[in-house]
Amino acid sequence: MQARAITVALLVTATLLAEPLAAVGAPAATGAPPTSAATSGAAGAAGAASDRTTVDDPRDGTALDDAALDDTALDDTVRWQSAVTGSSDRARSTLRAQTDRSVHRVDVAVATPHWMTRNRAAQLVRNADVDALLSKVSAYWSRQSGARIRFVRSSDIERVDTGDGSCTTTNRILRQVKRGGRAHYGADWITSRTRGPGTREHLVVLFPYLRGDRPGGPREGDTCDGTLGLGSLPSTAGRDNPGGWSFSLFGGPDGATRSARFTHPQYATAVSTLAHELGHNMGLEHSGVGWCTGGVPDRSFTSSRCGAVEGLDPMDLMGADFAAVGTAPLSGAQRKRLGVLPAADVVTVTKKGGARTVRLDARHRSTSRPTLLRAVDPKTGQYYYVEFRRPSGARYPSLGGMPWRAASDYTVAYGVTVSRLGRSGSTWAYPGEHLVVPMGKESRRHSNLSKGSSFTTRSGALRLTVRSADDGVATVRVTFPRT
Repeated sequence: MQARAITVALLVTATLLAEPLAAVGAPAATGAPPTSAATSGAAGAAGAASDRTTVDDPRDGTALDDAALDDTALDDTVRWQSAVTGSSDRARSTLRAQTDRSVHRVDVAVATPHWMTRNRAAQLVRNADVDALLSKVSAYWSRQSGARIRFVRSSDIERVDTGDGSCTTTNRILRQVKRGGRAHYGADWITSRTRGPGTREHLVVLFPYLRGDRPGGPREGDTCDGTLGLGSLPSTAGRDNPGGWSFSLFGGPDGATRSARFTHPQYATAVSTLAHELGHNMGLEHSGVGWCTGGVPDRSFTSSRCGAVEGLDPMDLMGADFAAVGTAPLSGAQRKRLGVLPAADVVTVTKKGGARTVRLDARHRSTSRPTLLRAVDPKTGQYYYVEFRRPSGARYPSLGGMPWRAASDYTVAYGVTVSRLGRSGSTWAYPGEHLVVPMGKESRRHSNLSKGSSFTTRSGALRLTVRSADDGVATVRVTFPRT
């Protein structure tokens, strides 16, 4: 169930790991530039080792081949990136005067499954519902980016038939995406160099839930075989993304009976799902855990004793955020990759500057203190990202709250978290993949450093010690013991 795609990201619903994380092996090399696909939490983490199926990149003039994808499972790979450079023809004509780099334009298509009429679909997913969804997603991204990213619908909402209505495999979801794009851009848009989503532009295809598909419902997980969303992933990260598409479940007969529809999961869950998929559109990888066996939790990115447990970070939008009621914040390392983390919010400590004590505010707070510490190991050159995670408004009732025992040997909890970003050339993590470094003995690791505890990197040249961790502020001492 691990959907570690070349340029497609997948979010699926699932259960917890039935085995310890120590059983996770290193993923096989694919021979292609690896990137991540979103997955739901711990389930299927061992699938990171599976081989991937790829198809030709349409930038080379080859369309996505439906026949080649007919038998692909959700953990196979598909490459796609918009070939449109700059703004698309449609965007230039409709928003000619738009020069604000913070604005990302969105074209929306609402799918009509074969089991309902178009009128019924329009009742379940009204134009007002779509605009409310985009408004909530835009407000989230504006907060996370310091008003550097927001989303604006730039065209009429199109309503499209789905053929057989199936969305149970990657290929079938892609067919729905193609239909939605055709309504906006015309036939063969997916290979065109002039039609389709261009820079800072997104196609969003929304698909309604089945009746009874809700937490605890009689058909929970039946819509799209449990898939919540799918999003294209470009080759680099940044808010000036080259254009992408996202697919998300949204709306349904259970929630439509409520006067306040976004109080029901069939509507509310799409806020975090679509925000997550749009994060992939901007090049963000997943947030998970980098698990290395033995006594060293941060071995090199070419070690044969490590594996990436993809998505196993429910406190990050790009992890198993679907498990939250509300939308989890974006980690500081991810914000920095996008280029939206203010300089005042990050402190970089190197050996040249000497040992230092840094006070960090909780990452979701907006104050005068930094929220991200970036410490550099002088021997390996590896960056370690340190942030203080506290309750931020997102709740985790489906996990039993926090702390959450995700596996027999790993617990997720609030506190000071140390993470790394996957490097190019890694044999077990994808470039830019955000990975929490698990702390403690291998048989009982956890996601955070507790007050008074220390973490020393594998080289012994960098040590991080938590001096204090109160409700809103953590104090971390950075030293260089073996240099």
